[in-house]
Amino acid sequence: MTLLAAERISKRFDDLVLFNDVSFTVNEGDRIGLVGRNGSGKTTLFELMAGLQEIDSGTVTRARKCKIDYAEQEKTEYMEISLFDYVASARQDLLDMRHEIAELQDHLASHPADRASLTRMGQLQNRYEAEKGFGFENEIKTILAGLSFPEDRHRDQIRNFSGGEKNRAGLARVLAGNSTLMLLDEPTNHLDIESTCWLEEYLGKTDRAYIVVSHDRTFLQNTISCVWNIQSSGIDFYAGSFEKFLSQRAERRRLQEHRYKHQQEEIRRIEDFIRRNMAGQKTKQAQSRLKYLQRIKRLPPPKSDGSSPNISMKSSGRSYAHVLAVNDVAVGYGSTTIVRDMNFDLYRGDKIGMIGPNGSGKSTILKSLIGELAPIHGEIRLGNNLDVAYFDQELSELDSERTVLENLWEMDPSAEVGIIRSFLGRFGFTGDESLKKVSTLSGGEKTKLSLARLLYHPANFIIFDEPTNHLDLGSREVLEQALIDYEGSTLIVSHDRYFLDRVVNKILHVHDGIVDIYAGNYSYFKEKTGQVAVEVPVKPQSSKQAYLKFKEKSRSRARLKKEIQSTKDKIASTEREIENLTEAINHEIPRSDWEKLAEATQKRADLEEKVLTLIHRLEVLEEIELD
Repeated sequence: MTLLAAERISKRFDDLVLFNDVSFTVNEGDRIGLVGRNGSGKTTLFELMAGLQEIDSGTVTRARKCKIDYAEQEKTEYMEISLFDYVASARQDLLDMRHEIAELQDHLASHPADRASLTRMGQLQNRYEAEKGFGFENEIKTILAGLSFPEDRHRDQIRNFSGGEKNRAGLARVLAGNSTLMLLDEPTNHLDIESTCWLEEYLGKTDRAYIVVSHDRTFLQNTISCVWNIQSSGIDFYAGSFEKFLSQRAERRRLQEHRYKHQQEEIRRIEDFIRRNMAGQKTKQAQSRLKYLQRIKRLPPPKSDGSSPNISMKSSGRSYAHVLAVNDVAVGYGSTTIVRDMNFDLYRGDKIGMIGPNGSGKSTILKSLIGELAPIHGEIRLGNNLDVAYFDQELSELDSERTVLENLWEMDPSAEVGIIRSFLGRFGFTGDESLKKVSTLSGGEKTKLSLARLLYHPANFIIFDEPTNHLDLGSREVLEQALIDYEGSTLIVSHDRYFLDRVVNKILHVHDGIVDIYAGNYSYFKEKTGQVAVEVPVKPQSSKQAYLKFKEKSRSRARLKKEIQSTKDKIASTEREIENLTEAINHEIPRSDWEKLAEATQKRADLEEKVLTLIHRLEVLEEIELD
C-alpha cells in the first residue's frame, strides 16, 4: 500500500533550484537510503514530506494511515521535562489512555456499580493492551539503553544533555513512536559503533517504512533495500543494496557518457553530410538526414554530482621514528580516573584508529595527548621534530560571526587574498561562497572549513576527533584517499567502520576504563573480538545450469552481433540504391518520361525513410549490446 506520493513537485530557494518536477512514492515496508551531496536538498525533502515546508508546485499526497515521525532539530519546548518523558511523549495516545484508566480506577473505587464506567474501563484496557501499552515503558528503556543512555540519566531534564545527546534523544523518540513512516536524518552521527550496530539490528526487525539520510556506508549497506540519489534537481532511483547502488551508478554513468558521446558523433557525421551535399547531387538525401536530425530526441549531457573537494595533506617533514610513547598512563578529571594503565606507542607513518563507546574516555585521551589535560599519573612523551595538529569534532575554533574567508585568513594574515581563496576552493568554497558567514553553513561545510584550517599549515602528526561527521560520501572518499597518501602519522577517533577499514593500520579499543591494541584495521578487530558478521550463503548453481546459462547468453550475444552487422550492411546497401536512383533521375531517365521519373522519385523517398528506420534500429541494438 502506498503511504505517500509526490507528483511533479518543485522547490527553490531564491535562485537555487533544489527540486524540479520530481515524482516518487513511498510504500509500506520500504527501506530507502537518501543520498546526495551536502546542500543537495535531503533535509528539505524530509521537511516537504513531513509538511514542515510548502512546495512551490506539484502535490504531496499522504494516505490516511500514513503517520510520519521526524526528529526535530530544535527541542526548546521539551527542555524542562525528563529524557524518559520526552521519549514517552511519542505515544501521547498511550499516555492519555493510561491517564483515563487511572481516573476511572479512582472513580470505581468509590462507585463500583457504575456500569458505564466499567464498560469504558474494559474498552480502554483492551485497546491499551492491543497497542502494547503494558510493555511501552520497557520498550523505552530498551531503546535508551541501545542508544547508550545509562539508566541513571533517564530522569535527567533534556536541558542537561549535550547537543549530540539531544539528537540521540530525538532518534529515541522517533523509534518509540507508532508512525508508519520514519524519516531518519543522519541517525548515526552521534552514535558510537556499538549503538550503530544496535540501531541496524533494530531497523532490521521493524515492520515500519523508513527513509534514512546517512553517509555511513556500512550502515547503509546493512539497513536499506533501495537508494534515492539526489542530483541535478532530481532524484535517481536504484533498487538493491548500497553496494549495488554504487556499481549501478558507475555503470549508469558510463552508459550515459557512451550514449551521449555516440549520439554527438552521429549528429556531427550527419551534419557534415548535410553541409557537403545540401546543394549537390545528394540534396534529397541531405534533406532526409536533416529531417532525421529534427526528429531525434537529443540526449542530455551526463549528470554530475558536482565536484568533490580536492583535499591533500602535506607533511611538514620527517619526524623521528618514535612519534609518541604512552607509558602506564591514567587520565581523567581531578582525582576521577576515566582510563587507566594505558601503554602504547605510535611510530612514523602509523595511522591509528581509536574506537569505543560514547563516554568511554576517547576525547579525554586526546586532550591529554595534546596537553590540554595533564595525566593523573604516567608519562606521555612526544618524539622530536614533530609538528602536531588537532581536529576538534566540536569545531570550536570556528568564529560563527565571521566569514569563511576571514576564518581561514586568520591562519596566515600576511597572505594575499587570492592565495586564501584558491586554498578554500580546494575545499568546495568557490566564488561568493567564501563570503558566507560561518553561522549560515551546513554541518558538512563547517567540517570542510575546519579541515581547511587544519591543513593550511603542513604538520607531520595529526590527531583527528571524528573528522567525517556531516561529510557527504564524495568528501569522505576524498579525505580517505588524502589520509592514505599522507606521509605523516595520524591518530583518528572515528565511528565510521568503512573509513577505519580503508585508512588505519592499528586499532585502539577504549572500553571499561582500559585500552586494548589490535595490529590491523576495523575488520581485523572484529575478527579478533569475535564480532564477525554472518554472511548469508548463496546456493551455487550446478555446473549444468551454469553451462546452459552461459550457452544461452553466448547464443544471444552472437545473434545480437549478427543483427548489428546485418543492419549496417542494409544501411550501406540502401544508401547505394539511393545513389543509383539519384544518378538515374538526374542523368538517365528522359525528362519527358514523367511516369518513370515519378516512380523513381517515390522509390528514392521510400528508401530514404528506410535508411532512417535502419539507423534508429542500429542505435537501439548498440545500446542493448552495451547493456
